[in-house]
Amino acid sequence: MSEKIPRILKARSCYGHLGGTLGERFFERLLELGWFERDGDKTTVYSLTERGKQALMELGVDIYERKGGILS
Repeated sequence: MSEKIPRILKARSCYGHLGGTLGERFFERLLELGWFERDGDKTTVYSLTERGKQALMELGVDIYERKGGILS
């Protein structure tokens, strides 16, 4: 196998959420873009920023609609 061919990132669904390497890298990028920020001193709680809200709406994502999972 050629070293020039990138390895496929592993992703998995966990309780309806994207997980695995792909999910982790995707979320890291959203943090870099300023779409999410850590909620105070909490290490596992993040909030969607105004920049994130605007960007997601521009992409056609309805951030207020809940689909699937236990909340729908």
